[in-house]
Amino acid sequence: MRSSADPATTTRTMLLLALLAALAVLLRLGENLLPLPVQLGGARPGLANTVTILCLYLFGLRLTGLFLTVRILLVGLLSTGLFTPGFCIGLGGTLLSLLLMEAGRRSQLFSPCGIGILGAAAHNTGQILTAAALLQSTALFALLPLLLLLALPFGLLTGAVAARVLPTLRQYLR
Repeated sequence: MRSSADPATTTRTMLLLALLAALAVLLRLGENLLPLPVQLGGARPGLANTVTILCLYLFGLRLTGLFLTVRILLVGLLSTGLFTPGFCIGLGGTLLSLLLMEAGRRSQLFSPCGIGILGAAAHNTGQILTAAALLQSTALFALLPLLLLLALPFGLLTGAVAARVLPTLRQYLR
């Protein structure tokens, strides 16, 4: 890969980030159409997290933060509404997830599958923490065990897909 100051690399990187953000938004919005066996207030597989994992491995924390900012704002505009309680709850989950996935990636203790599980569990935890703060109630913590249980298969799925796609994207970026 060329140096980050090279305009061709910067343009290609930004184009790839924009395409990945568009894909993540489509995945996130598409999840609203999935009939899930467990209807637990917004619990979804988190397919867009696959793209976040790819970004972390390909571009690091700074550019993944940029990617997530675009994704969150677009989903807010198209689905939840900007700065609504749902937007804020999703933002809380996303921030905690990003920080813990990056810590896990940097530690090199986790594979992409482990990062997927860590990200899903952190996202669910961040959402519950944010919702509990907004509602000023600890009752929501009763949902956390089930959400963490769901984080295992969903996180494993997103991590496995990311692990499968990552070598191809790395090849493209050479």
